[in-house]
Parts: sequence; structure tokens; C-alpha cells
Amino acid sequence: MRTWLQTDFGLMEKNLNTVRGVLPQGCGIIAVIKANAYGHGVIPVAEKLTELGVDRFAVACMDEALEVRHGGIAGSIIVLGNTEPKDAAAAAENNVTLACTSPDNLKALAKAAETLDKPLNVHLAINTGMNRIGFDSKTDEDLDAIAKAFMEYGHDRGNRQADECANAGQKPAGLRITGIFSHFSSADDTSEGADPYTKLQLSRFEKVLAHLEKLGIDPGLRHISNSGGIGKYPQARFDAVRCGALIYGYNTAMDAKLPVEPVMEWKTAVTVIRRIDKGDAVSYSRKFIADGPRSIATIGVGYADGLSRSLSNKGYVLVKGHKVPMVGNICMDQMMIDITEIQLQAEKAGRPEDAVKVGDEVVLIGRSGDLAQTADDVAEVQGSCMHEVLSTIGARVERYYK
Repeated sequence: MRTWLQTDFGLMEKNLNTVRGVLPQGCGIIAVIKANAYGHGVIPVAEKLTELGVDRFAVACMDEALEVRHGGIAGSIIVLGNTEPKDAAAAAENNVTLACTSPDNLKALAKAAETLDKPLNVHLAINTGMNRIGFDSKTDEDLDAIAKAFMEYGHDRGNRQADECANAGQKPAGLRITGIFSHFSSADDTSEGADPYTKLQLSRFEKVLAHLEKLGIDPGLRHISNSGGIGKYPQARFDAVRCGALIYGYNTAMDAKLPVEPVMEWKTAVTVIRRIDKGDAVSYSRKFIADGPRSIATIGVGYADGLSRSLSNKGYVLVKGHKVPMVGNICMDQMMIDITEIQLQAEKAGRPEDAVKVGDEVVLIGRSGDLAQTADDVAEVQGSCMHEVLSTIGARVERYYK
């Protein structure tokens, strides 16, 4: 094996139960498994979560939804991103719920659903301040537009129409709005203004819900909270929370941490070891020049596997319980690390067994001896976030589960 991931389902179950433990009775979990379950492997993860009682899943697009459904997952699936009308038939046929991302998208999806044999279920997205997708919610006119959408396509009306059509031997209603949701932009942020902005978003969502209630409209499933908001904003839990990072063992809200643990380790192995002299260069573009004799190990992972090239000469790995620097530019399929200090310590102690050898395990994310490196640690070095670190791990990295 060049490079591999190992996911601990026991830890995943523990994380899931930790989240469940803070939710009120009746509040469900929508497990976010987009981007190959944040790199963990979507079908094995979805199967395990189903086994653990999760029956709602969220993905980013129709391709992901169909992969999950065709992979044998029977639970509810919602697509959180925009879906084109041409995919409405596949969504209805496979019982996939779509996000309705704008008034124009609602019209287009409704038109596409007119000729379908099965109803097309959607959740109405509300823009409360993320300004990415959704019906606006600032003004009275915005609230009226949302209410009008429910009056025309709300699930109560759709259910009644379906019954009427069934009795008349006709096709059921096309599009039905079966839920409503929004998304926090800054629930996990500790910067100035983040908390008031999150509360502003929540107040806008609550105002929408109150307006619908006043009109006697049942919006269906209500959800706004993500992993960053679950522990921090209990008032935002509603009927369900969307949970990704916490299931995989990562807190995104550092000021409201839950006791979860990373479930995945990413490893590779040493393939070559060589001694280089002062002035010798390592890897492309000579970005590392040795300042003296060094021991350099080549390992079997590169940027095509999802290891960001921005870590070149900045990141580190763990070997035999030691923190070892990456040196030279990371290559597409390989990279180099400086194991000089480990080799010198082993030689000085007269313990050749402590020296690094070809075939030795190298940890990119996970534990080695008393040391640990998480996706958060990697993200900090590369100037990113743990979501990017995990979700960009490539398909050719072998995945194992225990």
C-alpha cells in the first residue's frame, strides 16, 4: 500500500451518541455525508450510521445522492445545493429531497415536476444572512413570498391533492415543500461580531416560522443548525440538526466544544532512505537546500492523494513518535521528510532498532507514540480548515474500517 486511511467506527458511534446526548427529545440528526463523507468513504459511513439508527442524510448534489441511494441506503436523502430541473425526475424516482434555492428555482422545479409519476419533495432554503442560496427573509414582502410558496406547494396541500388525485385515478401533485431550512455562516466563529450575526440569522429564521404559523401553515421539517451551532446555540435545534464534523470527531466551535474524537487516521510508509550532503537540493525547484549532511526519507503520498502542496517545507509528519519535517516541494505521488534527528539519536544510543527503516509507518493524521496530529493541525499549517483537509483526500487512498 502506498497510502491508506483507517476509520474507527467505534469512535464514530461514540461521537454520534455524544451529539445525541445534548439534543432535546424529538430533535433528529441529519448526517452530512457530502464530499465522500468528508473523505471517510460515503457508503461504508452511511451504512454504519444507518446501523446506528440515523435515517436522514445530507449531500451536496444529485450525483452524490444517487451514489448513496444506489449504494443501498434507504434513509431520507436531502441535496443541500442547487439542482437543475433536468434532474427532477431522478430525484422523484429515487425519493431524494431537493433544496429549493430561489424563487426561480422553485418555478423551474415545479414545472419539471408537473409530468412526474411521483411527487418531487423539496425543502425551502431561506437566506438569513449567508447570502449563498435561498429565499430572502428581511422584509414583509420576503415573508409573504415564502408564505405564498407554501400556500401553493406546501406538503399539507400536496398531501390533500395526492389523495384527491389518487381517488380520481390521476397523477399526484408534482412538487411538494416538505421542510424549511437555513444555514449559519458564523456559528463556529469567535471573531468580533460573529455571535450577534448568528443570532440575527436565527431571529430571521424564527420570524419566517412565526409568519407561517400565524397563517396556519405547517412548514414540515425545520433545520438550521450545523456542527458549529449544535453545542453553542441550543435554541436553534428545532426538528433536526445537520451534523458532519462532530460525527467525524472535530469541533468547529472552539468555545462550545463537545467531547468528540477524530475517527480517521491517514498513513503512508517509507519507501527510500538516503544520505545527502551540504548543498544538495531536494525535490522540484530546489526549494530545500541541505545546510549539512542530512538523512532524507521518501514516502508514498503526494498532492494527487489530497496532501496540499502548500505544506511543502512547512508541514510535518509523525514517525516512531517523533515530529518530522516535510522538506522540498511535495510531488504528485511522493514527498520527502527529514529523519536526521531520529537516525542520530538511534546511532548515539546504540539502538539501531530505533532508526527509521524502509517500510516504517508514517502518520499524516493520527497518533504515533505520545504525539498526535489532527486535520485541524494540518489545516493551520496550510492556512485552511479541517473540512478542506479531509474532503480533498483522494479516491486512490485506500480506506479501511474497524
